[in-house]
Amino acid sequence: MLNIFHLKSFVITLICSMLLLPFQAQSEEVEYKKFTASHKELDEAQYYFLVDLDTKEVLLSKNADKRVAPSSMTKLMTAYVVFDQVSKGSIKLEQQCFVGKNAWGKTGSSMFLNYGDVVSIDELVQGLLAVSGNDASIVLAEAISGSVDNFAYLMNLKARELGLKNSHFKNPHGLNEDDHYMTMRDLATLAERMYKDFPQYSDYLGIKDFTYKNITQHSRNPLIKNDYEGIVGGKTGHTDDGGYGVVGVVKRYDRRLVAVVNKAKTSKQRAAIITELFDYGFNEYKKVTLFKKYQTVSKLQTWLGKDSKVEVVPNQDVSFNIPQEKSLDSIIVRVKYKGPIYAPIKKGDKIAKLLINAKGHKVFEYDLFAKETVEQSGYFRKVSQILRYKVRSFINKFSKK
Repeated sequence: MLNIFHLKSFVITLICSMLLLPFQAQSEEVEYKKFTASHKELDEAQYYFLVDLDTKEVLLSKNADKRVAPSSMTKLMTAYVVFDQVSKGSIKLEQQCFVGKNAWGKTGSSMFLNYGDVVSIDELVQGLLAVSGNDASIVLAEAISGSVDNFAYLMNLKARELGLKNSHFKNPHGLNEDDHYMTMRDLATLAERMYKDFPQYSDYLGIKDFTYKNITQHSRNPLIKNDYEGIVGGKTGHTDDGGYGVVGVVKRYDRRLVAVVNKAKTSKQRAAIITELFDYGFNEYKKVTLFKKYQTVSKLQTWLGKDSKVEVVPNQDVSFNIPQEKSLDSIIVRVKYKGPIYAPIKKGDKIAKLLINAKGHKVFEYDLFAKETVEQSGYFRKVSQILRYKVRSFINKFSKK
């Protein structure tokens, strides 16, 4: 059966496989096109990753799964653990912490804590994320876990929880240490989870200026410093081993992108690469939403059910990115399932797949679920349905002769 209908001003072809016995499913080969960047800085860069935060589509990447020193981007995980402890009630943002000798003597970027200072966790987190305070990371680690080693253990537990398969932490600040690493993909995932799990603390990642004891420092994040359009926040990093790195989140209208850069040779190159990444994502792609979460996609034939059809819906927005030059009327949508579908069918049962072919680009696939329960029909209705099927099959058989 072939149904053609209009959706949001462009034509979509819906092909439903509604075969009687024997049951068969259509198949479609998925082919993903690899994109290359033409931008000068991206051509020279060695480590970067660009992903849509909502659809999880990777738009551009290079060496995304190679383990590298994350430098101070480590502090995203430090902050995540802190926010997690706050949400569990183990600590409070207004809790006061004593600055010990370990923090006071820490080298590198600093919020200029002095030995013996008493500082709130709230202020320490600001110093951690806004000016990359290594001293703040030590105070937080000791306040929460008693020591840096114990806190690193918490960081690694949380990394496994979040599915960061190529990350391992030895400290909360990111200074070079053996067996301390992350990947571009894991950094993007961590940034995404930070905003998803703790939206109430998202402002901490976008602080432009930070003052502690009359010393004002400015964010080193080039996206924040330059007021890049739609910048939400992020974190920079720099060590000899990791080079210059940055992770950023940018939102424009209904699109949110996450980009990560590492091992840039200079802070100027880092700024150029991260800017070109976001420019590429927003200028070269557009987001298309075909169906909202739980919106009916199609009605599929049932077999021996009280209702002859069942509505199917996605459990997420059906949204994806396509190149700007792609015409929307070239998008073909197919619903693939083994049909008719035997009753009973429970609400929420996964019974079909939605295949979206953006010709010359990608094939996107989404699961479809029963919108409502369909009970089995009564005895006499079952007999009637079977008889109709037999008669129809008999007539079709002889009409072909």
